[in-house]
Amino acid sequence: MTTLDDMPYNESQLMEALASLTPFEGTGINQDCHHIHGFNSGTSPGSFFKHDHKLSMLQQITARRVLDYMTLRSTPEAPTEAYLKEKAAEFHAQHGNILSLLTQIQSQSPNMALAAEFKRASPSKGDIAPNLDAGDQATLYAQAGAVTISILTEEHWFKGSLNDLTKARKQTAAWAKQHNSNRPAILRKDFCISKYMIAEAAAAGADTILLIVAITPVQLLKQMIEYARSFGMEPLVEVHADVELDVALRAGAKVIGVNNRNLHTFHMDLATTDKTAEELIKRKCHFAHGDANTNADSHSGGKKIPEYAICALSGMSSANDVDRYRQKGVGMCLIGESLMRAADPKAAIESLCLNPNNYDTYIAESTRASAYTAGTKIIKVCGITNPDDALVACKHGANLIGVIFAPKSKRCVSIEQAKAVVNTVRTFGERSDRLSFPAFAMETQNVSPLQSLVRKARALEEIARRPLVVGVFQNQSEEFIQEMVEACGLDIVQLHGKEGMEAANVAKCGVPAIRVVDIETNADGTGTAPGAVDKLLNDITTDPLAILLDTSIKGSKEGGGTGVTFDWGVAEELQNNGLPVIIAGGLKPINVKDAVMGTRPWGIDVSSGVEASPGKKDHVDVEAFVKGARDAAVEASKGI
Repeated sequence: MTTLDDMPYNESQLMEALASLTPFEGTGINQDCHHIHGFNSGTSPGSFFKHDHKLSMLQQITARRVLDYMTLRSTPEAPTEAYLKEKAAEFHAQHGNILSLLTQIQSQSPNMALAAEFKRASPSKGDIAPNLDAGDQATLYAQAGAVTISILTEEHWFKGSLNDLTKARKQTAAWAKQHNSNRPAILRKDFCISKYMIAEAAAAGADTILLIVAITPVQLLKQMIEYARSFGMEPLVEVHADVELDVALRAGAKVIGVNNRNLHTFHMDLATTDKTAEELIKRKCHFAHGDANTNADSHSGGKKIPEYAICALSGMSSANDVDRYRQKGVGMCLIGESLMRAADPKAAIESLCLNPNNYDTYIAESTRASAYTAGTKIIKVCGITNPDDALVACKHGANLIGVIFAPKSKRCVSIEQAKAVVNTVRTFGERSDRLSFPAFAMETQNVSPLQSLVRKARALEEIARRPLVVGVFQNQSEEFIQEMVEACGLDIVQLHGKEGMEAANVAKCGVPAIRVVDIETNADGTGTAPGAVDKLLNDITTDPLAILLDTSIKGSKEGGGTGVTFDWGVAEELQNNGLPVIIAGGLKPINVKDAVMGTRPWGIDVSSGVEASPGKKDHVDVEAFVKGARDAAVEASKGI
């Protein structure tokens, strides 16, 4: 994460910059800034912040924005605000009128509106996709149904620019005109602290701007909302806490964005949006997206169009997340990082089931067991022993991070090593606890083993959009497994010994468990028994979370770690029978494309194939493996 050490300003300058945003002194400043993190309400006279306050990352970034714009506007070359207003009028006269964000959201009802984000980097994640073209990516988003495109324009931490915003605006408008479609609204996502930045946004082609209550004094927030509306913009006003919601409503906000991430601590809590929706109901603010039928006639008995819209910001990546908020009356979800990292953004958006009917179909299909043909969704990097390797695997898109507790393994970890890996993975995924599986997915009553595994596979795909840590065990006691699960914070486990199918469940392991099935072969990978598929289909139970196939050399006592590939036709035949499987054994960057394109397994697992030495990953190979798998999965989905 970036720190103050990377700043051209010291902490005192940054604090003074933030204090300069309010015009008030004395008692007036308390009313204007009472919601600001660390604000001194009177305990230390003469100081804007409490004497022991340390600026959060949000405050550091905002303060730098204040100081950078002071510098910019002091130069003779800087365009004046009046000039920017003229350029804004010219731009929108030439390229089309500004779109109302409130109307844009409500026009999608009953479908969930999607704000798809273009973000090259972030302070917590570093580079995400620094070389992507903003116009091209925005067009892909629009083609897939996004009605708003959020463009990060902050340069230092997010590597964005107003040029990115203009390219997105022009290319999506051109696409819409060519296809006789509606263009998406373009949102300037930045740390806006002045009317000047709003004028800049309008001149660059923005339809709306983000205003963050947590960094904005009350009077300035009111001024910026009114100023934005003078251009025809309806701003997205972001809140996180109840006190910020109060400020937003008093300032006149109509589109409330709820950031599930606390930008002072970076803690993520998806329940934040739920709680804010409940608070809006208590305040009798009508926002229910299901009522947002813009064709309704309120004067002839039709439903009254809601005055407000609520948007969920941060942390969503799956159809279940979208449906969760749909049930709360949320009108729009903003999704960024998972789409920026997706090999196929259009497919990723389709999988969100923005249309409630699509979600109903998705639930129905999760209980059926026809041939599995959806291709590779899960990538596991196993044998991780240290945080650096875990972080590299996460950054490149691995879903599962495996830590091995089997004492005979060269990659066996201690409790301390496992904890360090878990902490790194959780920090990357912006979470502080395990992610829970939906109850319907884990239900084993009145369902066949095959249906159970299909349903769980769907659930794991969604949950593992944020990487999970898998503890790998081999012929170890239930007590030991449960002890390690709790001591280290493991998300799921993998049983790699002779424990049997019935051992792979939450009751015995403490968390869901992947069951490894050894595919016995000769040392050269040949000689798989002809009845292997039928035997496995007969042996599966409703206990495991998933099935992983690994190579076992005939005559050896234990499977796994052979570096030999088995006959992938076994996996293909199992999937033709409806059982999605993960394959392991002998996979490396040079053959992963063949595995993914030829077999289209649900998941792939690599360990020694991306190592510099046992227990130490080659970071270049990790990147090549994950990228090769993702790219091959996209090609395979096209039927190539």
